[in-house]
Amino acid sequence: MMDKFVDDTTLSEFIAKSGRSVMNACCNEFVQQSNEIKMSVNGRKTKEMLLGPTAKDQLPPITVRGTTVSRVPVFKLLGSMRPAT
Repeated sequence: MMDKFVDDTTLSEFIAKSGRSVMNACCNEFVQQSNEIKMSVNGRKTKEMLLGPTAKDQLPPITVRGTTVSRVPVFKLLGSMRPAT
């Protein structure tokens, strides 16, 4: 048996002021599609990064394969440090 892992995959969404996030559903679909092609998504290594005004909102946590995804306050994107707020 061979395990393959997905690396450096980004899922993005725009949320309107009065809108709801559908990221959890998108993540579940991504995990399902990955499983179909014999790839594994590691929920413990997956991170959630919020940008802009949404970072201040209380959004529900994202789960991948039963693991809650960590929401990081600071991250490095394209070689530059950026706070999430």
